[in-house]
Amino acid sequence: MGRLVVLYDSNNISLDGDLNMAFSENVRQRFEAYGWQSLLVKDGNNVEEIKTALDEAVSETRRPTLIEVKTVIGYGAPTVGGTNKVHGNPLGEKETLAAKKTYEWNYEPFFVPDEVKEHFKTLTEQGQKEEDEWNSLFTKYRDAYPDLAAQLENAIAGKLDDHYADDLPYYAEGENKATRQTSSEVINRLSETVPQLFGGAADLASSTKTMMKNEKDFEADNYGGRNVWFGVREFGMAAAVNGMALHGGVIPFGSTFFTFSDYLKPALRLSALMNIPAIFVFTHDSIAVGEDGPTHEPIEQLAGLRAIPNLSLIRPADGNETREAWKLAVESTVSRPRSF
Repeated sequence: MGRLVVLYDSNNISLDGDLNMAFSENVRQRFEAYGWQSLLVKDGNNVEEIKTALDEAVSETRRPTLIEVKTVIGYGAPTVGGTNKVHGNPLGEKETLAAKKTYEWNYEPFFVPDEVKEHFKTLTEQGQKEEDEWNSLFTKYRDAYPDLAAQLENAIAGKLDDHYADDLPYYAEGENKATRQTSSEVINRLSETVPQLFGGAADLASSTKTMMKNEKDFEADNYGGRNVWFGVREFGMAAAVNGMALHGGVIPFGSTFFTFSDYLKPALRLSALMNIPAIFVFTHDSIAVGEDGPTHEPIEQLAGLRAIPNLSLIRPADGNETREAWKLAVESTVSRPRSF
């Protein structure tokens, strides 16, 4: 988590007006309470102050860092700068010219100065140097640990073992098992042949049956665990699954009750927009009122998710369909998110 650095634009303006009309929270103190390193840049126009904060953030390897940067929205625009009038509206020609004059930006539109080009050329060269160093290090790793190196390369490439599905369970016609139970059996068999399978539930693993029984929990002192305790935070879970899918190297999944898909829907829509192979497992899809009452009874959720473009929604009716749903999900690479 020490690699995560968040810059928080703190300009005291919201779309409707001054932020203090609706917001009095101390954001830095909130993140400090989370265990983050919290830093303040008092002048968002001071590049050196920002650089100093970023250097301090990067040097912190144990904790993520929040950098609150105090800025003036629309800085340099003489009439509307510092107000909500520039929150969602263009400056206009007159205000834009005045702002550029403040910045001493004396170039025609869309012009890129040579010094900017040179700076990015330097970054390209630096990036190439770091990539060469990484490739050299990985070559040494491959020589020392060929099997693990091959496993890592396959995981990054999204490649599965040719026989990964050979031992997945089959179910006799009429076998009366809940699909969340057969899903659990498939997950646990997959955990043996798909080492990059990684995920969990939003505090419902005992109900959604998504725990990999022979694997340990992913914790601060055990990065080798593959079961994730996301807690009661469905949206955070889905956002984390998206992030892992974008990063690659793992096949991530999250699970919760079907009716609670409402809580994570914005992140699920982003999964579909980005066309990433995120996997979401929704259980307790019943038209009957269960022991938790109508608040846990999914009515419109199926139609709502089916209406999302780029989302592959699979509703298995028995164990064999559940097995095939999981196969489609884990075989997905840079395509649609899977939901079942």
